[in-house]
Amino acid sequence: MNIVQKCLVQQGYNDCTASELRNISNGLRFTPTICMFIAAYGLYIQNPYLHFFIALLGIGSFWFPKHHPFDLLYNHVIRHFLGAVKIPPSPLPRRIACLIGGSMNVFIGISFMAGSVLSAYIFGAMLISLQIIVITTHFCLASYLYEYALRLFGKWIPLIPIEEAKNLISKGALLVDVRNPDEFASGYIDGAINIPLPELYVDERLKGKELLLYCSSGMRSVEGIKKLARMGHTNTYNLGSINRWS
Repeated sequence: MNIVQKCLVQQGYNDCTASELRNISNGLRFTPTICMFIAAYGLYIQNPYLHFFIALLGIGSFWFPKHHPFDLLYNHVIRHFLGAVKIPPSPLPRRIACLIGGSMNVFIGISFMAGSVLSAYIFGAMLISLQIIVITTHFCLASYLYEYALRLFGKWIPLIPIEEAKNLISKGALLVDVRNPDEFASGYIDGAINIPLPELYVDERLKGKELLLYCSSGMRSVEGIKKLARMGHTNTYNLGSINRWS
């Protein structure tokens, strides 16, 4: 992978192959580009409501994670003119970036309404600079800080690529679902066994096996891997969220 593709992986697109990352790279530039131009125009005419509008879209896309509204515009309209592929749903690190960008737009809007034009321009310049970096390189400061925070608090275990996970399963690796039984009953990956995180230990089913742990969000799978490591079982991999498999 090149630097741009590694930045996309850091944004959360870690279930994509290098080829898939190349195919979605330009499409993922669409939303930050539109947001940047709207923010720049809002700064130019000093209109707080344009910033509140972008903030609503960005913050909303954090809580409703499928796609940013501009991603939907790209997938359903723009990409057909370009002959491009659909861009996938936004992973958590990219959604966090949308939340932070939206929050900055809220501050800009409030600054204009309060008559603090200088504060609005300072935050606007910061926001647009970060957006230009994302558009040109796909490096996202928010995604970087999210990963750094996880590493700092011991919550960071890299996700195994889906292709590699499937290869391990074909060689006998075991899928372990560490969610609770109710969650497991609502849907699981074929072939997985359910051992809820509080009950996770190295029993006869797990001994000598390569293990792939997953859960709903990826947090419990990380805790499960650390728990097994304390028991001496280190041959484990983080599959993360069950949604990655689908």
